[in-house]
Amino acid sequence: MVRRVLIISLVMLALATLVFIAVKSEARDIYVDNSYPYPTGDGSADYPYQTIQHAIDVAEDGDTIYVFPGTYNETLVINKKLTLQGLEKDNTTICKNDRHRYTIEISADYVTLEDFTIYDTGGGCRVALIYVTSDIVTIQGNTINGSANVWAIYLDSSNGDTIGSNTINGSKGIFAGYSSNIALTNNEISNCYEAALYLQNSDNDIVYGNNLTNSPFGIYAKSCSNINITNNTIESNTDGIDMHQGSENFIYKNTINNNANGIDINSQGAEIKNNTIAYNGIGIQLGGSTCKIYGNTITHSTSYGIYASVGSSDNTIYENHFSKNNINNAIDNGNNQWDSGAIGNYWDDYNDVDRNLDGIGDFPYHVPGGGIDRYPTGKFLQPPDKPTDPSPEDGASNVGLSPTLSVKVSDPDSDSLTVYFYKATDDTLIAERHGVPSGGTASCTFNLPFNTVMAWYVVVNDSKLEAKSDPWVFTTLPIPPTNSKPTADPGGPYTGKANVAIHFDGTNSNDPDGTITFYRWNFGDGSGEILDPTPTHIYTQNGTYTVTLTVIDNDGTSDTEVTTATIGGEQPNQAPKAMVGGPYSGKVNEAITFDGSASYDSDGNIESYVWNFGDGETASGATVMHSYSKADTYTVTLTVTDDDGLTDSSTTFVTITEEKKTPGFEAIIFILAITALVAISRRRM
Repeated sequence: MVRRVLIISLVMLALATLVFIAVKSEARDIYVDNSYPYPTGDGSADYPYQTIQHAIDVAEDGDTIYVFPGTYNETLVINKKLTLQGLEKDNTTICKNDRHRYTIEISADYVTLEDFTIYDTGGGCRVALIYVTSDIVTIQGNTINGSANVWAIYLDSSNGDTIGSNTINGSKGIFAGYSSNIALTNNEISNCYEAALYLQNSDNDIVYGNNLTNSPFGIYAKSCSNINITNNTIESNTDGIDMHQGSENFIYKNTINNNANGIDINSQGAEIKNNTIAYNGIGIQLGGSTCKIYGNTITHSTSYGIYASVGSSDNTIYENHFSKNNINNAIDNGNNQWDSGAIGNYWDDYNDVDRNLDGIGDFPYHVPGGGIDRYPTGKFLQPPDKPTDPSPEDGASNVGLSPTLSVKVSDPDSDSLTVYFYKATDDTLIAERHGVPSGGTASCTFNLPFNTVMAWYVVVNDSKLEAKSDPWVFTTLPIPPTNSKPTADPGGPYTGKANVAIHFDGTNSNDPDGTITFYRWNFGDGSGEILDPTPTHIYTQNGTYTVTLTVIDNDGTSDTEVTTATIGGEQPNQAPKAMVGGPYSGKVNEAITFDGSASYDSDGNIESYVWNFGDGETASGATVMHSYSKADTYTVTLTVTDDDGLTDSSTTFVTITEEKKTPGFEAIIFILAITALVAISRRRM
């Protein structure tokens, strides 16, 4: 039995396949050309039909109708599964001069209408240029121009349609009523009299990549849910996007500029995310509830960035960037939340501080009308500038016993400051001055004994933030010294990398008759100074910095020494080393070889060798020869220069003696004669 059922099923499948192939094989291409002179055409390219409607009437499901350029003064009723394609969009025109409801009426599923110019002449059309009541219809690549009383495209209870890459100018716009799963993509729609896109009781539609301009509404959606509006440019309309009723709509990454209202939202549960909303009258007019508005940039509104009306409630607004909105960045006349519970919004008019530097303001931002952002970000108030111009100058000596301490103070965003003077050795408060103007000078006077090293600093406060100066040191008038001065030794030179800690060591500093009690480091990069014998410091930028160590001993005597810290980049060039050789010796007028070839450069090459022989003569080369005309001891100097221009010199000496005279010819004869006589005498013996 099972086998019989299987055989019957296979036979039925084969028959169905044959039927499908037969149907597919019957699909054909039909051509229309209204300039063809004979009414007896067969629809071929050579013998086309004269009217589009006649081609539709004779076509069958699955056929494609190609329309040659021309102006076709007719209305169309497409009641079959067909593809209609204009062969030259700009020159293939469909219009109808007489009064009619629809220029093109589509009632069959799976229809494609592509690459036509469709327009209304003299107000002949009364309802819509294209009217669709079926499903899975594609209308793309068309140019549509309509008068003020007709819709360019009207979708009536239609589902799954694609309206893409059309250019629409004038008309009421596109209307989709009781239609779902519609894709409206990459259309250019402008100068409409109703709305570029008008959606009513339509769900699950996608509005993507459209350019919607110069209309009463860019998008008007009423009683719609789950509409996805993404990557559209919506400019120069009365309302960019207007949503009434409906729920769970998504507005994402759109550019919404130069509208009277950027977005007017009166629905529930909408998500408005990552849009750029600029130069509108009101960026977002909020009247709905339970919406999430986050990640948007809302700037340059002529009135408000967001205006939340009385009826708005339970909307969550966070991570938006508000700046340069004319009246207020926002106003909340409803009951809404202006942060996520962890992060709020950026407000360019937030006028408070972030003391712990966590990027969130220490105090809430109050939205006019009653809203509160508990976690605001913005351009925070800045602390006072580090005090400058100390008097007495840092390192001054022979200061009188009643010195006046003074500093210059300033603050980027506060006019009145309080200044506190402290001893650096034990943080004792010396004096305080109130009401010092920004850019002004604060001062105090007190008494000190002779020969006192005074280390001091100031703290300037603007009531919310403060800045501390570097410690400064001066010495009062001396008495006859009995104390030996300490010796500062900062170590170094040091090298390192940016943003990596360097350890400095001043422990080799010493005091011959006591102990060092105070170390002060200045790292040369404008940072605060450190009172420690072995501090660490981090440089943030490459460069060579002068590092200064000042030490003070237990009797108050100080010493200062400097070294360098080279951060990043190439290390400093090392000088070459001259190796002059020697000492040398020789005789008058005798050529002596001088060898400096042992000279070297640890990080490069030696480019030149210059010899000075001490007798007014010079020579060049690693190895040279020279003779002296007089006996003496001469100082010889070799100077080498490396490939980076650094030099080194080394000296030795050469001793020159007189040349011994060779005996004359007579002396030689005499010696030979004596030698011969001695030899003869020995033989006789």
